[in-house]
Amino acid sequence: MQDTMLLSKISRGLDECCKKERISKVNSMSVIVNKRSCINSNNLFEYLKNYNEDLIDICTEIKIEIGDLPDETAIIRNIEGDLIEG
Repeated sequence: MQDTMLLSKISRGLDECCKKERISKVNSMSVIVNKRSCINSNNLFEYLKNYNEDLIDICTEIKIEIGDLPDETAIIRNIEGDLIEG
């Protein structure tokens, strides 16, 4: 269940980044986690689809990369998406 906290942190980080960069819908994103993390593209997609439903849809691609990071740490490496018009 440790990864539930990390999933939540990624979710909040995604929300903050999208608000800051005025992204309305995420088309693809990549996240770096450490080698001991149980997070994969499937469980991250499911979590974000439930908690960031306004940003994530069935077409969103999520890539997980393994990096030399401390436990309970993730880096959102890249977000590509549609910008808020106006």
